[in-house]
Amino acid sequence: MMKKVAMIAAAAAMVLPLGIGAIAPANNEVTAFAAAKPAAKKVTHTLISAKAIKKAAFHVKSGKPALYSAAFAADQAKVGMTKKGTLAGGKTYYATKKIVVKVKATKTTKAKKVTYAYIKTSNGKVKGWVALSKLTAGKFMAADGNADAKKAADKIAGKTYTLVSAKSIKKSAFHFKGNQPAVYTGKFAADKAKVTLTKKGVLPQSKTFYATKTITIKKAKKNVAYDYVTSGKTKGWVLASQLTAGKFMAAD
Repeated sequence: MMKKVAMIAAAAAMVLPLGIGAIAPANNEVTAFAAAKPAAKKVTHTLISAKAIKKAAFHVKSGKPALYSAAFAADQAKVGMTKKGTLAGGKTYYATKKIVVKVKATKTTKAKKVTYAYIKTSNGKVKGWVALSKLTAGKFMAADGNADAKKAADKIAGKTYTLVSAKSIKKSAFHFKGNQPAVYTGKFAADKAKVTLTKKGVLPQSKTFYATKTITIKKAKKNVAYDYVTSGKTKGWVLASQLTAGKFMAAD
């Protein structure tokens, strides 16, 4: 048992060099999370394991998780944790270390194991230990940011397909039903039967589109048709199967 304790303490000393003594907050750290109450109570837990982890991005799942400083015992598998504030949402934090501790039972709760991650912001102004269960993997993205990211992802480099056929057709009216079809730009190779389709957006709703050209490409071992449609400033290639013949007519 003593040998196991010594090994855990040694691991903590190597992996967590900042652990001996509490981690002091930066001077302006209080702007990023709520200040802790004076004389915060220190709680000591049994240290089960400690290790460095590959740097990974996290953000707050919900609420304001408690942020702790930690002091690791040099000669025994113990860690003292003191709340120094709460972790703010709307930010990205980077985890580099992880510990698992055993929390003692109380009159109302059973003993349990809790995993804490050592996190900090990219500028290092906010740092400390937080329960890993309170975090979500990945960088924080605001609602508008998610939309922007999706939009950017939609405009990634196009895919190149084998061109089976291409021809002009009699100008015909189309509209669509259901979800807005994707519209693509088409770049045709000069010296071989290839075409690169790049998504540039979706067709606007409640409009009539006019098709003047059609192509057939080899896609997943199947022949797939795309029509070139225009409507005002909107123009590009659309999957033919997502179009319905005839002009758009609003419901009465």
